[in-house]
Amino acid sequence: MKLSKFTSFLFILIVSNLAIATEVRLGNGDILNGKVIEDEDGNITLIHPTLGKLALPFAKVIKPEEKPAVQIVEKPVDRGLLMTGLLKDWERSFEAGVKGSEGNSRNMNINAGLRFKFEDERKRWDVTMLYLRSEDEGEKSQDEFFARFNRDFLIPGASHFYFTEGRYDFDDFQDWDYRLNFGAGIGNEFVKTDDWQLNGRAGIGARKDFGGEDSEWVPEAVLGIESNWAIAERQSLEFRNSLYPSLKEVGEFRNITTLNFKVGLAQLNGMDLKIGLINEHHSDASAGTDKNDFKYLLSLVVGI
Repeated sequence: MKLSKFTSFLFILIVSNLAIATEVRLGNGDILNGKVIEDEDGNITLIHPTLGKLALPFAKVIKPEEKPAVQIVEKPVDRGLLMTGLLKDWERSFEAGVKGSEGNSRNMNINAGLRFKFEDERKRWDVTMLYLRSEDEGEKSQDEFFARFNRDFLIPGASHFYFTEGRYDFDDFQDWDYRLNFGAGIGNEFVKTDDWQLNGRAGIGARKDFGGEDSEWVPEAVLGIESNWAIAERQSLEFRNSLYPSLKEVGEFRNITTLNFKVGLAQLNGMDLKIGLINEHHSDASAGTDKNDFKYLLSLVVGI
């Protein structure tokens, strides 16, 4: 008996090595991979690597030409910003929004911005520019612009990183002409998954107002937290809060909060709708100006 089993095993082993590996479709549509040793009028004998020798009635050997073709989708070649080669392989976008009315009252609000992002295993860039302008009854009521950058120095395999940041502000309705601030420090990636990233930052920096009453450099601490959540395909929620306590005047601080919700528009392929909220709080705001400067934006975003 033992010899008979051994002989059968040896037969299967020898035949399986001589047979040609192929795919067999069963009557219910399932597919088995193995080596066919007999194929006669739909009655197939198959050597399966796990199940051994199988007799399969009403089965069919799948011919190579019957296999579904694999569709290879080639990734478009990135030719850079406006086909110039600049910022190649960066995430680039332009946004714009317009709101106005004519009749009993006449007003217009426009906003336009650019954003450039890049990340690899050793560096991460995030550059944002935004211009805002409003007119009421033909008179300018808002005219401001800011540009900021974050440059993170990443360490492969580590959650902490080092960063530098900078920001330029112009606001025609402030007592200063323009403002510069810079900072640097250390950050940490508390969460980093395919769908969600949560980072914290801490460091020191300085701020200077040009053209205002206070023209000295003001040392500041830098405390920040930022969250990027990919809710679904072409849906994302971004939150960023940056706190700048003054190291010169105890109790004085600046705080900038940004919240952006972006959703893809199915009717407009490649275009997104963005709802943005920005609030800037200045505890030492100039006389005649509010400590909080709140803005809400509705924009269309397109890759460039």
